[in-house]
Order: sequence, then structure tokens, then C-alpha cells
Amino acid sequence: MRWFLGFVLVIALVTGALYAVGRFLLPNALEVTRTTEIDRPRASVFAMINDLNIAKEWSPYYARDPNAEFAISPDPGAGQSMRWSSNVREVGSGRMSIVNSMENQSVEGIIQIGERATLNSRLDLEAREGVTSVGWSVGAVCAEGWVNVPCRYMNLIMRSTIEKELDSGLTRLKDRAEQLPASDFEGFDIIEVAMPPQDVMFVDVTLSNVSPSFAEGYQAEQRGIEALESAVAAGGGQADRSKLIRAFPQDNGAGGRYRFSVGYEYSGPAPMLVGSRVAQTPGGPTLRGTFIGRRSQVAQMYQRLEAFRQAHRIGLRPGAEYWEVVTPEPQPESADPTTDPVQRIEIYFPIENRGERG
Repeated sequence: MRWFLGFVLVIALVTGALYAVGRFLLPNALEVTRTTEIDRPRASVFAMINDLNIAKEWSPYYARDPNAEFAISPDPGAGQSMRWSSNVREVGSGRMSIVNSMENQSVEGIIQIGERATLNSRLDLEAREGVTSVGWSVGAVCAEGWVNVPCRYMNLIMRSTIEKELDSGLTRLKDRAEQLPASDFEGFDIIEVAMPPQDVMFVDVTLSNVSPSFAEGYQAEQRGIEALESAVAAGGGQADRSKLIRAFPQDNGAGGRYRFSVGYEYSGPAPMLVGSRVAQTPGGPTLRGTFIGRRSQVAQMYQRLEAFRQAHRIGLRPGAEYWEVVTPEPQPESADPTTDPVQRIEIYFPIENRGERG
């Protein structure tokens, strides 16, 4: 009987010691932070962390089991949630939700790993010289009551696992982000809009040079505008000359020729003139970028739009023309408006519906 009482005493002493260590020496909160630097602008990185449809690509859980089932709500930012379920034991099932995001700065979320744990997650972005510093912090606070001490021990066990998962996720995020275009679109007016189709009188222009100079393009456009005026007069309809519309096929350059069309919004019959047509701009979801400046610099805006599109995983609508709406702006006194005018140019890319994106 004495040995049994001694055994019970030892168990009680060990349990008491473990309780005292857990209660008074182990921290009540778990906080793990890992960092990396990504050679891309922070707006591109933010696009990849603020949309769980994209975050799935670099998630450490997705890396372990790409065949896991994911259910993700469509709209990025605060309120978006993702559920996953996997037959791989280390992945299991869980849920992640974005609870708050500050554009190009931070994303806060909650990660629920089955019945095991609920963790707070925060990703912070800082723009530095040519790179984006990313800090990923995951933490949890133990509740009071009988579960408090076991929770503190669980946090101690989980720390190394969480560190490995954060390192894995940041490595994958860096790899995918650095495959994006390097153009920085932060602070530029780029948005998704639903556009109604517009009736336009177009005149088609073709150049034999696949990469025409600015002067060659400008001269070809002026010839096109002259032909457009003749077409409008022949049609006898009403044209809005306050803004010029330029349309470009997606396969421009095919066959060794550079092609575009110039037009005005138009109502009336189509003229019977070769090279002119009445058509509609594409309606539906569209990516719009607004640029005000020298026309020779508009190519930089196209680069920003393309970087935005790729970072947000936005697909172009197959075969649809992209177009520009050009409005004259006041010219500086030193400028020659016939060579490189200052213009307001709205660029429109027809895009896939969000529900059609992969």
C-alpha cells in the first residue's frame, strides 16, 4: 500500500510541477514572426495576399496537398473566407478569413485549424529601396480556465511547426510574386468597371511596320481622322467629336502589320465606304486605367495595367478589342500639340467575369 501512496505522491508532485511551470514560466500568448524581401512593388504583393483565391497558390497547406478541396468566397478583402479539406493528415481541414485589410499595407485574418487551434494572422508590407519587405506574424492567446495550462504547452509544441509553415508560405509567395511584371501601379487610377457597349463609327488604319515610331503612328492617325470625317459626312449621322476613340485588336502585329482604328461615338446609318464601319465597343466587365500626360508616355500606363491584371489574376476576354477614349487637355505653353500632345487617355481592357477566372 505504501508503494501505491508513494506513486500517487510522485504523480501529484510531477503534475504540480508541470502546472507551476506551465502557469508561471510558459507565456500565455504565442507570437511567431517571419520575414522576407520580395523584388516587386508592394501593390503587386498586396494583390496576392488580399485575395484568398490567389493566396491559395502560395499557402503552405496547398503546397502539401494541391488536391485538397477549397471553397473560397469571390470578393477579396475584409469578409472573404476560405475553407479547405484534405485527406493528408498534416493538412486536415480548416478555415481562413480576412477580417481587415489596409490597401498596400497590411492584411489581418483568422486561421482555424480543425478543432485544434484558432490563430490570428497578420501580413505587413513595407516599401523599401526597390523591394517589398513582408512580415508574417501568427499568434494566439490562451483562454482562462482549466484549458489555460495545456494551451501554454501546446503553444510551445506548435511554435516550431508554425515557423516552418510561415517560412514555406513566404518562400512560395516570393517565388510567385517575382514572376510578375515589375511595373509599379500603386497610386494610379486602375479599376474594374461594367461598361455598356457604345456605337462608334470606325475607320481602320494599317501600317506595314510592326513597331511604328511615335511620329509614324501619329501621322497614320491623322490620315485616319481625315477619312473618319469623310465617312461621318457620307453617313449623315450624328458624331461626338469631343473625344476620339482608338481601338486595337489583341493580335496586333500578326502578319507583320500594325493595326488600329479611330472613331467617334456615332448614331445614324453606316456609310458605304471601304475601310469604315459602324461597330460597338465591347460591353461588360472591363479594366480601366486613366492616364493624363504626354501621349508618348502612355506606353508606361499599359505596362502598369498589365502588371495590375497579372497580379490580380484577371483574364482578358478572348478576342475582344481593347480601346482608348482620348480627350484633349490644356497644353503647356512650350508644347507642340501636333507632335506630342498632353491628353487624357482612358484605356479599357475587356476582361473575364470574376466567376470565370481560374
